[in-house]
Amino acid sequence: MFLAGFISMHVSPFKRINLFIIVFTVLTATLSLGGCSSQPPQISVEGQYANMSGMFLGAGSVFMKIRNTGGRDALLGAAAELPNMVVELHDVKENRMVKIGKIPVPSHETVELKPRSLHIMLFNMPKTVQEGSTLTLTLTFEKSGALQVPVRFEKPQQMPMHGGH
Repeated sequence: MFLAGFISMHVSPFKRINLFIIVFTVLTATLSLGGCSSQPPQISVEGQYANMSGMFLGAGSVFMKIRNTGGRDALLGAAAELPNMVVELHDVKENRMVKIGKIPVPSHETVELKPRSLHIMLFNMPKTVQEGSTLTLTLTFEKSGALQVPVRFEKPQQMPMHGGH
């Protein structure tokens, strides 16, 4: 209060406006920087399962929900415990499956990997992997690091046709 009274008595109106702008800018920057030092991500995975591909021999798709109750993160990739298996992140764009570099996991959101959308593809799976098999995937996140997730192969669910046919 003392400082405000001193400034109003001894500083010209033009300088008061400039001083107000400077103080406002410093306060705004300080508050926004406090918000930028976001909390670390808190990643958990639920509902994970895999399906054998009906189109590619030795291939499968992995689906799950990635829940983040903390700051932002991104899934950078995945690896399987089996030798020679290729694991890739995929999305479906314009009805075509495409390999992608990462899957963003925004702060306080859940990202769902599901059929005909974001998913993990497995290639070069051994013939011993079949419905009922379980394998461990190691998911690698940009900030959270590695997370091991057991995945069970299930019978593919029937996808409803468009238009209710």
